[in-house]
Amino acid sequence: MLLSSSWLIDISLLLSITVYILYKYFSRNYDYWKKKGVYYLKPKPFIGNLYDVITFKKTMAHWQQDVYKSTDGPYVGVFVFHKPVLSLRSPELIKEVLMKHFDHFSNRTALAPEHNQIFANTLFLLKNPEWKLMRSKVTPAFTSGKLRGMFPILKNIGHEMNMYLNKNRGLLEAKDLGTKYAAEVIARTAFGINARCFDEEKSSFYEIVSLFFDFNWKTAASQTAFFFMHGVANLLRLEFVDINAVKYLKEVFSCTIEQREKSNGKGNDLIDIIVELKKDKEFCNRMKFEGEKIVSQPMQFFAAGVETTSSAISFTLYELCIHPEIQNKLREEIRNYLTENKEITYENLTQLKYMEMCILETLRRYPALPFLDRLCNKDFTIPGTDILIEKGTLVYIPLLGLHFDEKYFPEPDKYNPERFADKSTLNKDGLYYLPFGEGPRICLGERFAMMNVKIALINILSQFAVEPTSTTPVPINFTKKSFALRSDVGLPMRLVECN
Repeated sequence: MLLSSSWLIDISLLLSITVYILYKYFSRNYDYWKKKGVYYLKPKPFIGNLYDVITFKKTMAHWQQDVYKSTDGPYVGVFVFHKPVLSLRSPELIKEVLMKHFDHFSNRTALAPEHNQIFANTLFLLKNPEWKLMRSKVTPAFTSGKLRGMFPILKNIGHEMNMYLNKNRGLLEAKDLGTKYAAEVIARTAFGINARCFDEEKSSFYEIVSLFFDFNWKTAASQTAFFFMHGVANLLRLEFVDINAVKYLKEVFSCTIEQREKSNGKGNDLIDIIVELKKDKEFCNRMKFEGEKIVSQPMQFFAAGVETTSSAISFTLYELCIHPEIQNKLREEIRNYLTENKEITYENLTQLKYMEMCILETLRRYPALPFLDRLCNKDFTIPGTDILIEKGTLVYIPLLGLHFDEKYFPEPDKYNPERFADKSTLNKDGLYYLPFGEGPRICLGERFAMMNVKIALINILSQFAVEPTSTTPVPINFTKKSFALRSDVGLPMRLVECN
C-alpha cells in the first residue's frame, strides 16, 4: 500500500525515517559527557570521534595522542560510535586506575571472540577472575631462575645471528632482522623448537611468523572491529590475524606439548608449565582447560614476545643509525664491557647502563603497545570530584600523548637516552612512562624482553655499525594498517663491519 501517489516519494520517506531513527539511536548518548561536566570532543553523527581511525587516516595510537593534546585537563570525553569513552591525561588518575583501584578496572576492552577460543583465552584478553588464576599459573615461566636458565640459549642465538649478518652484509632491513631473532628466541626458550630462522634456506616457521604479523587492509579492518565493533567482529567471525598462521602454530604447539608429555622430559620452558597444568584436575575443571584453550598461552607468548622484542631491537637500530654519536658511545660501552668481562652472563648485563638508557628511550618513542585500554567493571568516582565513571564505561590511556608530553620529557621529539640517566624520579608522582603497562596487568615478560634486546644489541654493535641509506625513512611514516607502531616502508639501513 502506497503512502502517497508516487512510490519514489514513499521510498524517500521510508529512507528518511530510517536514517532519522538510526541517527537518534547512535546519537542518544552524545550529551553524556556534557551532563557530567566533562570536557569532550564534539562527535560526528553515527561514528562519534572515530572518523580518522575507521577511514585509516590515523593509527589508533596517533588518534589517541591527538585527543590527549586537545586539552590540558586531567581527562577528555570522546565517543566510540555511540559509546562514551574517557581518555585519561592525569598521571595521578592513571595510577588510580591501573594500580590503586585495579579491582574497578581489571579487564581490557578488546573483544575476546566467541568463534576463536584460542585468542579469547589468551592472558591478554582473558577476563577476571579467570585472568588472575591463569596469570598466577604462568608467572613462574619468567622467574629469575628461569631467565638465568634461558641465558645460554640466548647467547647461542646471538652468535647464530652474527654468523648470518657476516654472510649478509650490506643492506639491512632492521625489522626483518629483529623479527627473525625474536622468533628464534621465543621458539627455543618457550617451546623448545629450533625454528632455524637464520638458515640460508627459507625457514617454514619464519614464513608463518611473517604471515602472522602481516598487517594488510583486511587485518586492519578486523583489528579495528576487535577494538571498536565487537558485534560486527562476532557476527562476521573476523580473525585478528591470519587464520592459516594460527592453525599452523596451533599444530606446532599441540605437537610439542604432546611430545613433552610422552617423553616426561623437562625443557625449563612454558611447555613444562602447560603440561603440569593439564595434570591439575581442579584447575582444569575450573578453567575448562581443554581443547584449543591449551594452546592459548603459547600463542599469547609467541605473539607478544616476537612483536615486543623485534620492535625494540629494530627501532633502537634505527635511532642509532641516524644518531651516529649515540651509536659510537654505546659501542664504546659494549666493547669496554666485553673487555672487562670474560663472558656475557645474566648477572653482568646490568653493567650496560647506557644501553639500558637507549632501550628505555626507544620504548618511550615507540612503545610496543602504544595505548592501554580498560573497562570499568564497577562504578568509580574520580578522587577529588563528584564525577562518576559508570560501570561499562571504556577508559583509554594514550601512551604516545604521555610519552611525548614536554612536561615529563623535555624536547620530546629528540632521541635523548640521557633523560633516563636517573630513573629514581620516573613515575614518582603518578604514571606517565608506561611502555610495558603497570599494575597487576603489567607485561609479564618485561625482564625477558629487555634481556633479549640487550643480547641482540651486544652482538650486532660489537662487530657492526649501522648507517642510513637513501631509503632510510626520516622521519618515519607509520602504517595505518596496524594497531602497533610500524614504518610503512620498513626500516632499511646499511650494515658495515667496524674495527
